[in-house]
This record gives sequence, structure tokens and C-alpha cells, in this order.
Amino acid sequence: MTTTTPPELLQRTLRLQMLRLLENPFEDFADGRYFVATPQVARIYQEVRQRWLSAARGLVLIDGEPGSGKSTLARFLAGGHLPSPLAFAFAPRTPNRLLKLINEDLGLPRIKEQKGRRERLLAYLREHYAGMVVDLHGVTFNPALGQQIAELAAQTTVVVTGYAVFTYPWASWEVKPAARYLLSPWDYDTLVFVVEEITRRAGRVMGSLFTAEALERLYLLSQGNPREALRIAHAGLEALLQGQGATVEPWMLG
Repeated sequence: MTTTTPPELLQRTLRLQMLRLLENPFEDFADGRYFVATPQVARIYQEVRQRWLSAARGLVLIDGEPGSGKSTLARFLAGGHLPSPLAFAFAPRTPNRLLKLINEDLGLPRIKEQKGRRERLLAYLREHYAGMVVDLHGVTFNPALGQQIAELAAQTTVVVTGYAVFTYPWASWEVKPAARYLLSPWDYDTLVFVVEEITRRAGRVMGSLFTAEALERLYLLSQGNPREALRIAHAGLEALLQGQGATVEPWMLG
């Protein structure tokens, strides 16, 4: 039995081939295949990694405006390869949820009660070193969660990413951040570098997919906000795929 390709899909495939692209690389791919480490991100990664490699303890805070790339950086950090285990907790709203996510990531036996989870994890950390990343995306912070993070930071380096995490009363939980990083918007040169690198990875090895004027408009519209820049770039490439041109032009970006 043969199957037919819908005309729209066939047209899209032909357009991608003509533009020398495997796909629209500005999609939000969960596997991070097109993640580009800017100089700031690379520096943070190296410094945090060194803390884990040296089995350091303490709290590392990563703050930034919405869309600055905090959650993306958290996933990037958690995906690093280390000799010791590395646990990732996304959006834990309660201490029990935090403990559950970390314990599961470390492969510890499943325990339902918060007290049992806490005791099991602390016992593990007394025998083994394990780095941790806690992404507070969309989480309304609470004292109990802060206290639990502080307790874990006394055993290992815990990286906490989230909006306004600098302002949380960490001192009241008897923990002093060992490092603070504020993610900044991209400047024009960084935006161009990221866009060009993303399209190169998608197969466009020769010739810019975005005209110089389009890149200038992309920067103007996004104001260097990473999430906005990638969203607008995605829309511009989709407009190109539906048309007949060979490059993304300023008017395609909205």
C-alpha cells in the first residue's frame, strides 16, 4: 500500500532543500540540538562545572528577565557530563516535589513521604557527591522550599535558576550564595552569531539565510531578548518557506 505526501508537506520539503536546511531550526526542540552557548553562557558553564568537579558546596544563583534563557541554561548545565552524578529538578513547587525529582534523577529508591525522601537523599549525599540544578520556572517561591534548597546547598553545589532569585531571603535560611550570575540581553553581534550558528547547524553552511537588514530588524524588534529573537526568527523563516524568496527579508519578521 502506497501513501501520498500532502502537497503542503511536499512543498515545504522542497523549499527546505532549496534553502539548504534540514528543518526550521528555530523550533523549540526539547533536545536542545540548536542550543548555542554565548560567551556569557560558556563562562557560567565552565565556572559551575569547575565547582562540581572540585566537589564544592554552596548556592549558585542565575537570574534574568523573562525570556533571557534561564531555563535553557538550566537544561544545558544539567546535561553536562561529569564523573559524579548530576540531578535536575524542573519547577518544583514544594519541598516534597523537589526531593522527589532529585531522588528520581539520582536513581534512589522511591519513597512517598517527604521525611523519608529527605533522609534518604541526605544519607546518599553523605557518601556520594552529586551536583544539582533547580529551575524555578513559574514557581511561586516559599520559605519551606528555600529552606530545603539551603539544606542541600550545605552538601553540594546547587544551581538555582529563576526570575528574581537574587531577591529571595537566602540569609534567613542560613545560606550565602557562593556565586551570582545575571543573564544579560544579547548585543547585536551576539544575536548575529547565534542566528548564523543555528542555521549553519541546520545545514546552511554557505551564505547567510537572513539579510543584513533582516538581522538589524530582528535585533530592533527583540531588543536582544533571546526568547523573542528566536520566536521572531522562527516566524520569519516560516514566511520564507511559504514564499518564493531565497533569504529572510525584514518585512517577513513583522
